[in-house]
Amino acid sequence: MNVHNIMEEYVKSRVDLMFDQLNENKPVWFTCSCEDCRLDAVNYVLNRTTPRYVVSGRGVVHNSEVLDNPQMRADVDALAIEGIRLINAVQRPYHKNIKQAGKNDIQQPSFNFPVFIGTVFDGTSFEPLSDAAITLKYGDMIVDMIDKTWPNPCRTYKATKGTYSFWAKPFRADKSGISRQFNFTVEVAVKEYSPVSYAFDIPVVSDSDSKTEMNTSYSVKIQDLFLFRSDVSNPMED
Repeated sequence: MNVHNIMEEYVKSRVDLMFDQLNENKPVWFTCSCEDCRLDAVNYVLNRTTPRYVVSGRGVVHNSEVLDNPQMRADVDALAIEGIRLINAVQRPYHKNIKQAGKNDIQQPSFNFPVFIGTVFDGTSFEPLSDAAITLKYGDMIVDMIDKTWPNPCRTYKATKGTYSFWAKPFRADKSGISRQFNFTVEVAVKEYSPVSYAFDIPVVSDSDSKTEMNTSYSVKIQDLFLFRSDVSNPMED
């Protein structure tokens, strides 16, 4: 039995379409449409959308109806443009950093972090919130991400059902095998809602090198966060 995520083809086709249209229009910020940049944009979108797995032809037909939804298409296109903008904005140093990573980062002892995944909801309706700005902080500092395809702050979209994710850049360690507790804070802001912040601790043991390939089994689910409109009282605070 073959299990397949049909979002991969769908996202790739939409990203390629966005790149082709940008190639025709030539906006001033658009500087590169190479295969690496396209793949980075595809990864950017896939990391922020819900996978849709199928195992049969009937499943493909059913999900194709979902993918034809105009809102789904609009959300994926918005994520694609956001990803393309980010990748083009840092294209030269980003490409350069990939080539130099083996020399500068990989052989250094590091604290490698899992992917942090969370979801934000409306505290009254319990519906996922879109267009939320999520910031990951360590102390007072905004945390650097593993690369520029993981923005911080990031946003939620309807297609992501209120879900966000971060992959923090490794922190340097003196040596491997050191156990340390890290305290991070997630700050959430949505227009017309009262902001929310949530602090969490994560224990990490340092490795002998920095990990630059994502391990999908190494992730941490952050507690669901509920936001209330500014004109609605939070019953948890009464």
